[in-house]
Amino acid sequence: MTTQRTSWALAREAAGLFLTAFGLLGVLVALGAIHWVAGLSAAAAGLLATGILLRPQSDAPRWAHAARVAVCIAGYGGLTGCAFALCIPLGWIGVSLAVVLVGLGLTSREHETEGAA
Repeated sequence: MTTQRTSWALAREAAGLFLTAFGLLGVLVALGAIHWVAGLSAAAAGLLATGILLRPQSDAPRWAHAARVAVCIAGYGGLTGCAFALCIPLGWIGVSLAVVLVGLGLTSREHETEGAA
């Protein structure tokens, strides 16, 4: 038994993706019309959410994992840059949180390698 989609199902999915893309574009344009930092913050938050939620399979090529990391860094960097544009102390909070995350990542990696040895 095959599970091929009918042409109507494919057309419905294509229309859904089309409407979703233009809806998101409308939200970003509207936020940008309110203030440029609001539009950029929403776009950066979307990049960060995409990088966090879309995880490649463990057997995926190495570039897929590197692309996920790059998207997360771009999203977080964009949010931090927008935070600096709004209020400088907010930007420094973003930088400090990145340092905390790197520190936590380094401490958890050490325990993984000790268990393997």
